[in-house]
Amino acid sequence: MMKRRKSAILAIALALATVGGAFAQATDAAKGGRIVSIEPAGVFETASIRASLPKFFEGYGSPRVDYPVAKYIMRFSSLDFDGSPVTIKAQVYVPVVDAWSQRPVYVFASGTTGIGDNCAPSLETPDTKRWGWYEQNMLAYAAIGYIAVFPDYTGFNDPDRPQRYFSKLAEGYMMLDAIRATLDAFPLQGSAAVPSKAVFTAGYSQGGHAAMAAADMRAAYAPDLPLAGVVTYGSTNDVEALVREGVAYAPLIFYSYRSMYGGDAIRPAEYLRESWMPTFDSDASTMPVDEFQKHYGYDYRKLYDPAFATALYGGKLASEYPELHRLMADNHTGLSGHGIPALVIQGGADFIVTTATQTRFVVALREKGSAVRFFVYPKVSHKYARMAGFDASVSWMDGVAAGLGVAR
Repeated sequence: MMKRRKSAILAIALALATVGGAFAQATDAAKGGRIVSIEPAGVFETASIRASLPKFFEGYGSPRVDYPVAKYIMRFSSLDFDGSPVTIKAQVYVPVVDAWSQRPVYVFASGTTGIGDNCAPSLETPDTKRWGWYEQNMLAYAAIGYIAVFPDYTGFNDPDRPQRYFSKLAEGYMMLDAIRATLDAFPLQGSAAVPSKAVFTAGYSQGGHAAMAAADMRAAYAPDLPLAGVVTYGSTNDVEALVREGVAYAPLIFYSYRSMYGGDAIRPAEYLRESWMPTFDSDASTMPVDEFQKHYGYDYRKLYDPAFATALYGGKLASEYPELHRLMADNHTGLSGHGIPALVIQGGADFIVTTATQTRFVVALREKGSAVRFFVYPKVSHKYARMAGFDASVSWMDGVAAGLGVAR
């Protein structure tokens, strides 16, 4: 459990206020990253972190805990896929240290939780409804010295739009604006830690798509921001491949894309069997991941219209469903030629994104100029990629950070 605590660190933080915003840049009015609010949300003591981490890591062994962790709720401005303004909610986890020190920054995007406001990752209550044990996941990094930032996707906490599910632009803006806001937020009351230039985007499943979107968009949207590397776990960068392999996720993609691109371009009734359509809108827009996976299942023959399935699995989507094919291709992430180093973690037993699909992505990413470390963990499912790859992620990021003169 968290508890409030008074600390002499407050005096340090106040003394450091004059040097705040070491990375601050004049933010163009057409861009996001402006801090709307930031509030302390308590402190996790080391004993409580040690007690909670096994719930996330299960049989993979919990890491050490070096620091208490202060939590903050930050809201910042960003852009929707069409450039319209939005506000993003993020949870920020900061190691509590007494002396000023620069720390690596880990900006992480979750796997799919659903697309309605009721499915925002920040609302997870994993003891009763497990979506990913995301808070414990962030605590594991913050407790060894990382500043961990965990934003809700664009569209969450926003009655005017659903989550922009697998939108390259919305995700890329969100991740880059999260970096900007984080770098401008420090120093914070409660810790003398400040961000370094060793900034990483990371993500699990859908979150890997978002982490790579940030790499793709950085040069054009936020060239002043540091981005030292990208870490992905079971990443679903190829949207069309996900529709083929992770069948249960497809209705949410269709719903989200229809909301973005319109009913003339995206026609779910042509892709799904007729029996799914009477409740399609309410199901796709409200069901969290633990419900829609069971509801839709993974048998494409039961979910997809036969003509659509034939085109999808027969390599004819481009000719027979050209607009859907084009929009899914437009939202593929990672292969812009950004050149940013990457660590790709894959479970060998993953069927949501298969090892063959992930290998093709890694080969293409290397051909585009990125140095890529690729780890495949035998018998590890999609669900456990983060746990299996935790030590590798820390070792790799520490190595990249050391090259920049940054240590935890």
